[in-house]
Amino acid sequence: MRFLIETMKTIFRILITAILKWKAKRFLKKHRVQVIAITGSMGKSSTRQAIYTLLKKHFDVYSSPEGFNTEIGMSLAILQEEESGFSSIVKWFKILKHVFFEKKNPYQKIILEMGADCPGDIKKLVKIAPPKIGIITGIAPVHLGKGQFKNVHEIAKEKNQLIAHLRATDTAIVNEDDVLVAEMKTGGKRVTFGTKTSAELRASDIVMTEKSIRFTVHFKGREQNFRVPVLGAFQIHVLLPAIAVGLELGLSLEQCAEALTDFKLPPGRMNPIPGMNDSHIIDSSYNASPKTVEAALELMEGLQAERKIVALGTMNELGEMSKDAHLTIGKRAANVGDLFIFVGPEATTLKKAITDAGISENKIYTFFDSEEAGHFLKTKIEPGDLILVKGSQNRVRMEKLVKVIMKQPEKAKALLCRQEEEWKNK
Repeated sequence: MRFLIETMKTIFRILITAILKWKAKRFLKKHRVQVIAITGSMGKSSTRQAIYTLLKKHFDVYSSPEGFNTEIGMSLAILQEEESGFSSIVKWFKILKHVFFEKKNPYQKIILEMGADCPGDIKKLVKIAPPKIGIITGIAPVHLGKGQFKNVHEIAKEKNQLIAHLRATDTAIVNEDDVLVAEMKTGGKRVTFGTKTSAELRASDIVMTEKSIRFTVHFKGREQNFRVPVLGAFQIHVLLPAIAVGLELGLSLEQCAEALTDFKLPPGRMNPIPGMNDSHIIDSSYNASPKTVEAALELMEGLQAERKIVALGTMNELGEMSKDAHLTIGKRAANVGDLFIFVGPEATTLKKAITDAGISENKIYTFFDSEEAGHFLKTKIEPGDLILVKGSQNRVRMEKLVKVIMKQPEKAKALLCRQEEEWKNK
């Protein structure tokens, strides 16, 4: 009986996917929508939000909802459906009713994320929504679990599919600072961004403060100073591709600089949040990979605080390199924190790295559950503490820890990631 139910669910999912893909393709074609598509191992949602911030005052533009980067999710986004049916057949029938019988407002441009958990994913997504502008943010060792990618070169090959078959009139915007991205092939016009002198759109004189970053952008002989209210110099690789899109669509550097003064990162991406007992939280709980955790630790190292607490969750889907990656991150964290909270299956690996680096065990605490870790940390927080929180999504969910220790937990829905109803029991 169970096998029959699972088979019916699979058939239903295939049917739903086919219907939504067909409707999404028809919608884009009918309204001649320009697709701006983003892929990469990190920074997709932040880049999407930065692009939307730049374009919303100048164009009729729609930005896909958080996490809608699969065949079903992206198709729903194109059709302006901002909720998924998940496993509820009733919800899916309501969505299909909206899709077929409710009039949708057309838009000129759409900003989409295209995710890839395994080979072939990007090719499927590009068939639904061929991009006019394709952006590659960067490549990192993620999704290396069983049935996923074998190595970063396979990841790069998959991400390259976003821009490989662009037409000559289309544009590829690629990260010149990332070797694997810089060598990608495209059929369209190529615009490079980064901090290297070889980048067509280049950032220099990057200065980080506790509330913003300042930098100068150089493009075709022109210069413009920017000040953007985000934490971390690494956010340059979120902001530059957004600026490149703005320039490609006719905005000036001055217009881009003005628009980005209002930029806010999505929840869970290095956001400062007031903590209990006059502490300060840097919430980066949305996801984690070795490259992004390293960047977060570097930011933490450069900030001043009475005491620094590092709360890290396991980095998922690293395959055979998981243990070594966690040992490396643990060793790096030892130079940054004064107190350590580790959560998830690799918590003991992180603890080993910290103790091997000479940190006393009475400063290190391991937990399997992030909410339990939060309640423990709550008893340790002192005024002036700076708390970095970062971890992967599935089975880790470090935003649960943040909710316990934030000053105003009643604002969790507005400030934290994954607060939607469907995430409550996950």
